[in-house]
Amino acid sequence: MAEGKSFWSSLPGILTALAGLITAGGGLLLALQGAGLIGGGAHDAAAVQVPAAPALLERLGVSAPPRRALRGAPTTLGEGRLAVALIERGLYDAQLNPTGAGIDNRFETTVQGEEVTIRDATTGLLWQRGGTAGLDLAGTQAALARLNERGYAGQHDWRLPTAEEAASLMEAAPVDGRHIDPAFGSSVSFIWTADRTPDGKAYVAYWADGRLAAERPEFNAWLRAVR
Repeated sequence: MAEGKSFWSSLPGILTALAGLITAGGGLLLALQGAGLIGGGAHDAAAVQVPAAPALLERLGVSAPPRRALRGAPTTLGEGRLAVALIERGLYDAQLNPTGAGIDNRFETTVQGEEVTIRDATTGLLWQRGGTAGLDLAGTQAALARLNERGYAGQHDWRLPTAEEAASLMEAAPVDGRHIDPAFGSSVSFIWTADRTPDGKAYVAYWADGRLAAERPEFNAWLRAVR
């Protein structure tokens, strides 16, 4: 089970997977009947009722959250446009969208050798749990190239997150003074994003402050890669 998540917060995901298995099993049964391999023909096939996943979850009193699609391509945007994007997606920022509730992340921590990653089932993103400190913006590109060359955690397409993707990790209520799930640990304080301002700065996500702020390319921050 992911760090920082209780059994109950993981229950909807478990039930969704169970419902998918039931649906898939029913579909296989129908296919076998249609092929004449089992059952007595059209009458038996019509009698098979396969419960849809949403209906099963509704009967159990649990609603599965939809997948949250976030912009993954870097762009140039001023603070006003960034604020609009955060508000439209309900993402929290202490200054730009202080009433944002954030999203219901569903984290799963995996270990491959000494490489630890965290997958968010809500956004479909895979994150480094830790990161690389003390990098200016140009230095992040060299560090990303090294990660991809050696196939960090078996993957070769690591990149900088966009401001929206970084904000998807932002928690409205801080835990131990940090606006990020404890699953990510406490070693990384603020990370670069791939988005630029019109004057050439880049947005940095600050977990202690709970906000995104533009910094000069020469500024030093952490790289936390995503894919």
